[in-house]
Amino acid sequence: MASAFLALLGGCAPGGVEVVSEIDENQYQLAQDFKKEGRTEEALSAFLRVIDARRVAPESHLEAGYIYLRTMKDPVRAIYHFDRYLQFKPQSPLATQVRQLIETAEKEFARQLPARPYQGDLERIDLMELVKSLKQENDTLKRELVAAQKRVDQLQNLVGQARRMPAPQSSQTGAGGGSTITRQAPAATVTRSSSPDPAEVPRAYTVQSGDTLSTISTRFYGTPSRWIDIYQANRDRLSSENALRVGQEIRIP
Repeated sequence: MASAFLALLGGCAPGGVEVVSEIDENQYQLAQDFKKEGRTEEALSAFLRVIDARRVAPESHLEAGYIYLRTMKDPVRAIYHFDRYLQFKPQSPLATQVRQLIETAEKEFARQLPARPYQGDLERIDLMELVKSLKQENDTLKRELVAAQKRVDQLQNLVGQARRMPAPQSSQTGAGGGSTITRQAPAATVTRSSSPDPAEVPRAYTVQSGDTLSTISTRFYGTPSRWIDIYQANRDRLSSENALRVGQEIRIP
């Protein structure tokens, strides 16, 4: 009668001492029956009920880990249950095998990562991702450096052309038809004469041989610095600032 009464109490004596062993639990036995019949999901549910009902259930954790790894293809949950088994039974004869199962689950997890097959271990995968990111950043910096160098070369060419241009001069003839006096025009006058009136700037221009956005800017605005305005006004026609074609018509803003 006493043993039957304890069984009715769910296998626990007063004070929380477990009387019925885990493998003798009705739910554990039911789970094993489901497992033999190939009813894997039902077996897993029964093992999990044992885990919920008992404070220590290493055998149910082990069985749940097997099912998660081999049938459910859920390596993360499998690793959790294998770890719990080792916590409860670290000296078990199966401990080495369970650690190997954890390694297998880790490899399966790495294999399931999107667009990245397993290549050795998780650390190697992280390293490969870092190398890929750094390579993309390096390629971007190289493209930006080439574009910047082209702009520097354009500006240097414009500066060289400006230095080679002769200074404007004005001539004055004496009333008696004598000698001619030549003098350099004041710098302020040169600046005003080289800057066209915005109202006189044409709205369109046909690209000539040797033209760049900077030389076109100098021609119409008296300064190369407005090449970017011309480029922005023609973004639908120019794929880049160096994409001018002879005979192409562009807008002059």
